[in-house]
Amino acid sequence: MKTRIITAFLIIACVIPPLVFGGVLLYALLSFIIIAGGLELMALREQKDETWPLLIKPLAIACVFALTFIKKDALLFPLLGIFVLCFLSLPVFTERFHAKDGFLCIAYITFFFIIARGFLHIYDRNPLYVWYIIVATYGCDTGAYFCGRFLGKHKMNPRISPKKTWEGAFGGWLLGAALSFALAYFLIDTMTLPQILAASLILTITGQIGDLAFSAIKRNFGIKDFSDLLPGHGGVLDRVDSLVFNFICFDLILVVLTL
Repeated sequence: MKTRIITAFLIIACVIPPLVFGGVLLYALLSFIIIAGGLELMALREQKDETWPLLIKPLAIACVFALTFIKKDALLFPLLGIFVLCFLSLPVFTERFHAKDGFLCIAYITFFFIIARGFLHIYDRNPLYVWYIIVATYGCDTGAYFCGRFLGKHKMNPRISPKKTWEGAFGGWLLGAALSFALAYFLIDTMTLPQILAASLILTITGQIGDLAFSAIKRNFGIKDFSDLLPGHGGVLDRVDSLVFNFICFDLILVVLTL
């Protein structure tokens, strides 16, 4: 527990300055998540003691950076299409790279590019939106943990996550929605009260779905954590699983609100 607490404070110390000051620090944080998360995701293939050709991982990561930071939106999908074709074609040229590896790389590139672009879009609209999403996500996690620990009786999905309960999920939903609504009510003036309430209730559901989705991936590959990069917390993906779902969903919410 001591290690977990120390790591949590270090994570907070590394995350707050980029979110407050933006600029180079923000891009550095985003780049770290893209690289570390990508290595963790692509390492799933190596659980069976198989190794990839040397340049595949750097190439996949470079594709995400290209799609994330490219300035001309018109090039996004043509470029993504080229990357997809390239990774689908690689098994033709090397026996060490299989078709399933190509699909894993494509999943990583597409998923992280959408997350990164969505995050930057949200931050550019209003940095407070990022704090709103963080409060909704981790407020929900906190409520789910304590309600599940003291009140949990009915298992939610033992096949995927044996410890999660419906009582915990409901408690997390209430606390996450209440905290995020309070933050938005006092600090965000670009959303109406009904919009804030709806978004808060939605994000505390989608965040929990994201948590379960990543748990299903780990269960499928027979691992407890994606890595041990963050002592007591697992890997980067273990920390941002709910968060990435919520960034994607909130980006969609912003688009809907402008229609």
